[in-house]
Amino acid sequence: MPLRETDPNFESELFEQVKAAFNEKYGCLQYWLPLPLILINEQTEPSLACHEPAEETLAISAHVSARIHALYSQSAAAYALVKNPPTSIALNIEIETQKYDTDDLEYLVCYHHRHHSRRLQLHNPEKLPDLPFMSSLSIRSSCGSDADTARDIRPLSPLGPLQCLVHLPAVQEWTARWLWERPMPSALSSKVMREHWTWPWEGPLRDARHEFGAAIIDQEKHLCGKRIPASLTRAALHFWPFFSLPKHDQSIARPNLIHPADKDPVSIGLRNLGTQLSIFDIRAMVTPDLFPIPDAPTPQQWSQMRRFRLEFHPLRPDGRWYFIGPRGEDPHDSEHGGYKISDTEHYPREIDPNECGDLRTQYDYEVTDGPEYDVDMFRVQPCRERIEPLLAAFTKTLTRDNMPDLEDAEMFTHLWWRPGDEREVEEYGLRMKKGHRWGVKFITGRGGKERTDGDVAAATQIQPVVEWQVGDWRPSEKVMSLFERLGQQEWRDLEWTRYRDTAGRDLLGNSQSSPI
Repeated sequence: MPLRETDPNFESELFEQVKAAFNEKYGCLQYWLPLPLILINEQTEPSLACHEPAEETLAISAHVSARIHALYSQSAAAYALVKNPPTSIALNIEIETQKYDTDDLEYLVCYHHRHHSRRLQLHNPEKLPDLPFMSSLSIRSSCGSDADTARDIRPLSPLGPLQCLVHLPAVQEWTARWLWERPMPSALSSKVMREHWTWPWEGPLRDARHEFGAAIIDQEKHLCGKRIPASLTRAALHFWPFFSLPKHDQSIARPNLIHPADKDPVSIGLRNLGTQLSIFDIRAMVTPDLFPIPDAPTPQQWSQMRRFRLEFHPLRPDGRWYFIGPRGEDPHDSEHGGYKISDTEHYPREIDPNECGDLRTQYDYEVTDGPEYDVDMFRVQPCRERIEPLLAAFTKTLTRDNMPDLEDAEMFTHLWWRPGDEREVEEYGLRMKKGHRWGVKFITGRGGKERTDGDVAAATQIQPVVEWQVGDWRPSEKVMSLFERLGQQEWRDLEWTRYRDTAGRDLLGNSQSSPI
């Protein structure tokens, strides 16, 4: 696969751009990281190979790594030369989508080549210079509406942002709008597109989660002898992208992303990270291991936590679901979790060109005469045996001893009612294709925070309250007693809507930026 550097003189130009940004005191360094151009018209072959070989992904990793290394080194050099630079600077890196030297992608580039599951890696992270003037970090991909299929998006290993973070010794805030996770396959009408070209391969997905968790659990081992700076106090980590109207088939089997580990590495890693944070905003697949255990032999505390928010996925990382259908429907469930990931079956692999041609023929039929895909989103009823341990673990962390400065904490998910045509729904009243928020929020009364009903009161006027938005469902007496110790219980009606509200997606807000 021939590549062409988009800007051979990028290092010298980058230096001038960074220096200009520092002189203008924007307080933010915004860098759009371009990927190398893939050359098709200059090849002797009529088109690219159906699948991108691993060594070619490695070449893209090397390009991205060179750009990040250059950004760090040129930032250090420029900052040293600027008079009266900003005292703190936000570093925002946005990785652009893959581009080709042709507009005729339909026939020259196979769809296998445009949907990537292999993660890019940051090479030689230990050689990055420290940037003590950077106060926040954000690394993301340009995605827009293509996030659900990841078309032309090069996912980065979530270890990469951590490797960048540890070289910012005064960093206070870490924002990740999307850590390149797609828990569910895209629900596209074409079966070929759905199950072959856009399929989120289970192996790389599991490996990325284990890599991320291991790096936080044993930082010095996995982060080249460095640790996450103690100055970091605010983090918004969103593992999957925001959808205002998801379209996912909840009836299909899902993999066990925890095996062969006994516990979810991501949940444990996030728990460890929370010990130093005051604001923590999470969107992730988690287990109860996310929360500190107050009565453990060596208890952890989130003693700095002031505001906490967890948007948990209805799917657990072991392949089981926190929610079932209104009639108890829970296809493919097993007490051992989802299916195990194989080293041969569940990783990107090459296929015979003739087989790929057959897939293209089938795809052409599906988009013209094929049947519509019946999306089945029906999980709106909590599974008590799975959701209650998560609720109990959440409330046990909310004591004044564990979180003395806590102002508010919430955990929630979004449930969607869009049942397939074959699902029996006569006995269930919600026939419209809508969704709602399901969760619980604790407001301590300290800090004079805004209540979800819109009223604002002084700290002395607010009593601790637990707000439930769970419909007619009620926790067991044992779990309910844990929440009753916190304060007054209030029950809010479900608010069904077709689209999910885009307001207030995270606790950290958006930083202003200046482009580079």
